Amino acid sequence: MRVGMKQAMRIHFAAAWGALWLAAFLMTALPGLVSSAQAATLPGTATVSGTVEAAEPFKAAQVYFRNNAKRMLYMVYTVGGKYNALHLFPGEYEVSVKTKGLQSDVQKLTVTAGQAASMNLSMHASTAAEQRRSQEMKYDEIYPAGPGRVIAERTCIYCHGQNYLPGRAFDEKKWSEAIDLMLGQGNPQGAQIQPADLLPADRATLTKYLVDNFGPDAKPRSVRIEVQPPVDESILAKAQYIEYYFNVDAPGQGVNDPKYKRAGATGEMGFAAGRRMGQEPQLHPDGTVWTVDRGFPTRIVKLDPRTGVSKDILMPNPMAALHDLEIDKQGIIWVPENEGVPKTEPKLWKFDPKTEKWFESFLFDPKKVISDDTLKHPHSIAFDSKANVYVSYILGGGLSVWNRETKQMSTYILPTPNSFPYGVVVDTNDNVWIAEFHGSKLAKFDTRTKKFTEFDPPTQPALIRRLTVGSDGLTIWSGLFSAGMLVKLDQKTGKITEYKIPHQVSQPYDFTPQGKYVWFSDAGQGGTLIRFDSQTEKFDYFPAPQIADMPKIRLTKEGGIWYSPRSSRDWPGTGVLYPDATKITTLAAIPAPRGW
Repeated sequence: MRVGMKQAMRIHFAAAWGALWLAAFLMTALPGLVSSAQAATLPGTATVSGTVEAAEPFKAAQVYFRNNAKRMLYMVYTVGGKYNALHLFPGEYEVSVKTKGLQSDVQKLTVTAGQAASMNLSMHASTAAEQRRSQEMKYDEIYPAGPGRVIAERTCIYCHGQNYLPGRAFDEKKWSEAIDLMLGQGNPQGAQIQPADLLPADRATLTKYLVDNFGPDAKPRSVRIEVQPPVDESILAKAQYIEYYFNVDAPGQGVNDPKYKRAGATGEMGFAAGRRMGQEPQLHPDGTVWTVDRGFPTRIVKLDPRTGVSKDILMPNPMAALHDLEIDKQGIIWVPENEGVPKTEPKLWKFDPKTEKWFESFLFDPKKVISDDTLKHPHSIAFDSKANVYVSYILGGGLSVWNRETKQMSTYILPTPNSFPYGVVVDTNDNVWIAEFHGSKLAKFDTRTKKFTEFDPPTQPALIRRLTVGSDGLTIWSGLFSAGMLVKLDQKTGKITEYKIPHQVSQPYDFTPQGKYVWFSDAGQGGTLIRFDSQTEKFDYFPAPQIADMPKIRLTKEGGIWYSPRSSRDWPGTGVLYPDATKITTLAAIPAPRGW
């Protein structure tokens, strides 16, 4: 009997060892194949896995699961032609897969809670309907070399990117009017091109160049991407995106209400006209996500990612434009009006998520440090350790400070004129750091002395959108939006180090630290989240589900990266990238602690 027991134990041990060996082999050889088996799906959700085939080789194809009833999308990547999608809410899905030049037909799939479903897909060559409407051409073909291109690069392409001008077809009068607007004539936002940057002789050369190459008979074109972002299937094996889309306004309501057709401080809706436009997701300690909706009527949106349910909340004055919001340690939401109604009187509003009431507001710049002749445009917002509030004026060139003890607002003007202060963050010493979009500088505001110090990156000029404080609480990370570079500022030495982002068109936007990593959103080739390893200086790419920019990103305690696809017209809302979906224990968006 003892012999039999020993033999059984040996057999049991061998079987267990074989199972462990097989699991280890699968983990190393086929990482994408086992992700759903490695992590139990969250309660009440389902998993889907399968194989993708195509007549030609491909890698890291994007597999989409669209739930129209819940207005949600899941996206994962193929690894060796296989995929796994985790944590899908029960319901009916439209499933498809695509990659450059290839796509599948859409199939229907219904999943139930706890189900492990499977679906195989097959890709064929993309049809004409899926191809870009504009003709793709090389940069030199769209922009012939010469003095006109040199001027266009430093005035137009520098800010708008490579694909703005090829989408226009203006005659000489229209191009001249556009240049006038950029020089500040009749532009409530002031001069976007300074007179010193466009002399009269240069203007004539620029106008001729624009008419010759982007005149009334020009057809839509776009710059061909010759070098795709380098994707690594082993990095993407367990990555998963989830996007949650805004509710659709009923006929005659929201964006469809005629009274909002002309809104805002200037009576013009601009690029937010007639649509919902998400921006600036912020994470609440209760696990919900709050986002600004810049379309008129302006509102903030509450999303519970655990259920996929969102709720719209109108601003007190829904004709006042918005840009950012922030959440303090008490969970109160602060929203600066981007432009007030009237335009000289923007306000800083407070909202209590528990009562869902707007309960207090403060007038920006009550002492009128910034002239009322200037459109005051409060923008980004941050808190220091004492819960004082700092808001930059992208138009007006100032920094507004709300003192918690006195509840008074003060305004300080940045040293560089027309600097367009954009992003604002606070370091561990309560210094306020500002990205100067047009000033091409990183500025520090000492909250004790009320003095500014500016730092110039080596590459000049360069547009700078946003910035962040590293995990050490001191290092400043930012990016040169117009030069495709990541930059690091060492406060101790004042030294700025630049890192070239290794793909063809890079436009780094916002940044968030995660230990040795710095995550940033990049709008240059359509919408990508990128992870930079500050020790190895390696860039890892996570192409996003939509072609859209992501002006703000936020990190969760579990390593999820939240964003809003701002420029999306069809699917505005919020989204999250989980670099490793097998480690998710909750869909709640709990903010990561500082220095995580």
